[in-house]
Amino acid sequence: MGADADRVQLCLSLVAYAGAAGESARRASALHRSLAGWLAELPVTQDHEIVWGPASFRLWWQPSAPALVVFVTRSRRPDDDACYVVIRGGAPLCVCDPSVESLGWFEQEPWVWARNPGDLAPAVCSGIHRQLDVIRELTVDEQLPGAGRSLAEFLAASVNALDGDRKLPVHVVGHGLGGALATVVALWLRDTQGSGASRDVGWDPARHAKLHCMAFAGPTAGNGDFAIYISERLGAQLELIHNSLDHAAALWDTQTLVGLADLYRPHVVEPTVIRVVIEALGEELERHGVEYEQPPARVLPGQLNTQLPPSYAAQAAYQHLHAYVELLGLAGQIDVDAILGLCSGTDDGPVAQ
Repeated sequence: MGADADRVQLCLSLVAYAGAAGESARRASALHRSLAGWLAELPVTQDHEIVWGPASFRLWWQPSAPALVVFVTRSRRPDDDACYVVIRGGAPLCVCDPSVESLGWFEQEPWVWARNPGDLAPAVCSGIHRQLDVIRELTVDEQLPGAGRSLAEFLAASVNALDGDRKLPVHVVGHGLGGALATVVALWLRDTQGSGASRDVGWDPARHAKLHCMAFAGPTAGNGDFAIYISERLGAQLELIHNSLDHAAALWDTQTLVGLADLYRPHVVEPTVIRVVIEALGEELERHGVEYEQPPARVLPGQLNTQLPPSYAAQAAYQHLHAYVELLGLAGQIDVDAILGLCSGTDDGPVAQ
């Protein structure tokens, strides 16, 4: 896809982080207002409106944690009739986050929707698998667009409303953990599309939807066989976009983990704790006998931000979030810190009006 499509889908993925605290984190209607407000504020998404959702889920024992959020937008432009399925996986991902183990990376589940996998045994992270199960069952609250419908039901109705042989482009997008979830949601939709779908009832038996996934800054969701399988099933419609200096894209392949401690030299000399954490993660993955591998990705040439303090955490946060804005030519158009509810200023000032 072109650069404009990249920018639109990055902005949608970052807007998904809005409303993670306060009233928006407690009430779906307030979250809808927050998301819709940001969509209208940004030049590249101001023509988008939410047509399903948002639907969200939060573990009851983590009431302060940012929720899993899914919503669908459509553009009001006559030349763009696509649906955009946007996924937030929680908070932006950090390798030093003490809750990282709760994401279930040390266990894997078979990809049960596989169609004709041959000798492959695709498997995904247990936490990703659980979150996909949640997404499959989520329905939208009353008073919101698509009320009472699941994502599959909404997409099925959208396909059924098409005239004749028209096709419906469906883009599944996300950033960070949301990016990893975007890949598995897109694959789940692909594997349950058409007649004879296993497990779930096919939502698009005549294959009128054209599926596409664009995922930014995401860790790999599954093992080597999963990387092969998803690449075969989605082909050129799977677009993974990584900043070369983003630590998240190196998770959880033990071969790429080893380079993380030195990723930001010479500006950052890592504290011993960073190397210890990374080595412990690699050893734990090997002890559990699980392996991960990224499908082929488009890697953007990142640059160290030497204006930041020489801190691993500061550089990692910048490279995981703000650098994508710079690399895709959106500087001055989107303020990531403001979306996250932080002090503004990292992304060349406030959102351009």
